[in-house]
Amino acid sequence: MRKLLDRVYDTSLFVAGIFLVGIAALMVGEAIARKSGGYITGASELVGWFCAAAGFLALPATFKRGDMVRVGVLLDWLPSGTRRAVLVANLAIAAGFTAYMIYAVGSYLLDGWRAEELTQGMLEVAVWVPQSSFLVGVVLLMVAVLDETIVHLRAPAAALHAEKPMSLDDLASH
Repeated sequence: MRKLLDRVYDTSLFVAGIFLVGIAALMVGEAIARKSGGYITGASELVGWFCAAAGFLALPATFKRGDMVRVGVLLDWLPSGTRRAVLVANLAIAAGFTAYMIYAVGSYLLDGWRAEELTQGMLEVAVWVPQSSFLVGVVLLMVAVLDETIVHLRAPAAALHAEKPMSLDDLASH
């Protein structure tokens, strides 16, 4: 199961990277098109949708890797038993917020789908299509939060740390 979840997080991050490449390609293409007296229809909308997709699809992997902003420096000073309780409580709060995000985004997308709402701008697309990356990213974030909660509950309390320990390689790369 661990390998499958890690593959899902990595795949989501890879797809986010593809959207970043798409942003770069569109921006360069638009610059070239403008110099040639033309334009790319809907480039602004596509860049916006790609930015959102890249951001939300990267959430699960960045969360699992500990690359999000955390208050771990303070938590790591706590005794191991207290640290576990606080970490699990924080993960429970994160799961609650993420569950609400899934509900809110899912409801919003479902309403747009039922109403056959179309995007505004140069490109007319069913609004739920570009917004679906938001829902996918948030659902995978929930999986990552629950995964991390299970890891924290199963690991020995003394082994739990909120922050990744820095290595000499990390310091050399900065």
